[in-house]
Amino acid sequence: MPSKTSSILLTVLGAIVLVLAGAVAGHFGWPLTAGWRSADSVPAPAVASEGRSAPKTPAKPLYHCPMHPNYVADKMGTCPICNMDLVLIEPGAPAATGAEPEGHASIVLNSERRQLIGLRTGTALKKRLAKTVRAVGRVEYNQKAQSAVSLKYSGWAQDVNVRAVGDPVRKGDALFSIYSPEALEAQRNYLIARETGLAMTEKSSAANRALGVDAARSARERLLLWDFTEDQVKQIETQGEPMKYVTVFSRTAGVVTARNIVPGKYIEAGTDLYELVDLSTVWINADVYEYEIPLIAVGQEARVELSSLPGDALNGKVAYIYPYLNEQTRTARVRIEFANADGKLKPGMYATVAISVDLGDRLVVDDGAVLFTGTRSIVFVDKGDGLLEPRNVTTGESVDGVTIVQSGLAEGDKVVTSGNFLVDSESRLKSALKQGAPSAASGQTPGPQ
Repeated sequence: MPSKTSSILLTVLGAIVLVLAGAVAGHFGWPLTAGWRSADSVPAPAVASEGRSAPKTPAKPLYHCPMHPNYVADKMGTCPICNMDLVLIEPGAPAATGAEPEGHASIVLNSERRQLIGLRTGTALKKRLAKTVRAVGRVEYNQKAQSAVSLKYSGWAQDVNVRAVGDPVRKGDALFSIYSPEALEAQRNYLIARETGLAMTEKSSAANRALGVDAARSARERLLLWDFTEDQVKQIETQGEPMKYVTVFSRTAGVVTARNIVPGKYIEAGTDLYELVDLSTVWINADVYEYEIPLIAVGQEARVELSSLPGDALNGKVAYIYPYLNEQTRTARVRIEFANADGKLKPGMYATVAISVDLGDRLVVDDGAVLFTGTRSIVFVDKGDGLLEPRNVTTGESVDGVTIVQSGLAEGDKVVTSGNFLVDSESRLKSALKQGAPSAASGQTPGPQ
């Protein structure tokens, strides 16, 4: 009898302990089965009795934190890391219609969860795009309009008319005169050859007459090659004597950019005495970054603004793209040519250059639709009925808030444009569950870090 009474008392005490433990756990919010559980806490599967299999137990619903998808629980609650409400992991999401990127899986989100994470969608569509490439430019000389003044004989400079850098020079202006024994000798030789040819009569042999003509012509050509003008040669022929001082005329128009002559200076043959440049046209060279070079082509419209000419924008076209890079700045030089008859554009001025690039009709999505993982780009396609399918895409330029999609999408595809971060976390967790990741399948989750 006492033994029976003791047994009853022990049973009652055990029940009271269990009730108290449940009350305390409920009071402090300690989950008995959720959260940081180990594999030992998972109930063992039922053992099949002899001759028949155990009945299948429906899978318990699992919940996870959208911000920390590795935290998994088997009951509703909040995340111990960020205190965010847990959300249900939908069992058996529909299969994707395309190839899922590695590490991602299709997920299903109902309307409530879509609203909770602020999910929005947009449509992939074709749009005509134009991009503006901006660069810093500088006004420079037209190198094709540069020239130099030098002599093919030696002598002493006299009567220098153009004496300063910056002086304007017109074609045909007298620059200076020179006394040259070599030039005197060449003029005398021409006069002798010419007089000899004229003195020959019909009695002279044909060969001698031909030699006389050739000698005179050769001497005359020598003077012209030495930059004597036709008028100067005619003056020599008319006077019948050489010019002691030979005047040198400018053969081009421009502005003096360098000068190396003063009166009385001895000049060696081949010395550059003046450098001239014609400023009626100028170049604006712009430095374009390496990654933007493929967008630039000869003939594209360019708009130029100069701080020295506010409100006076210039319109031109790309004339040339230099075939090399500046190794320090990783930029390529682009040339734009402008007429400068009024002289407003002065070499050395800085400019802001905007080159308009027509990209044509391209398939685009909002910039927010593309997730860049470092090695690839992913978008989530809304397939309807709550199904979101991850998809690899190849992207191009980003222009005015949209990104060009070169492959991976078709026109009309509906894509997620907002809330992608949480959708991506859900997709990665679903992929881990499908692959049997220990942290999700067995309930082993790391503690807060």
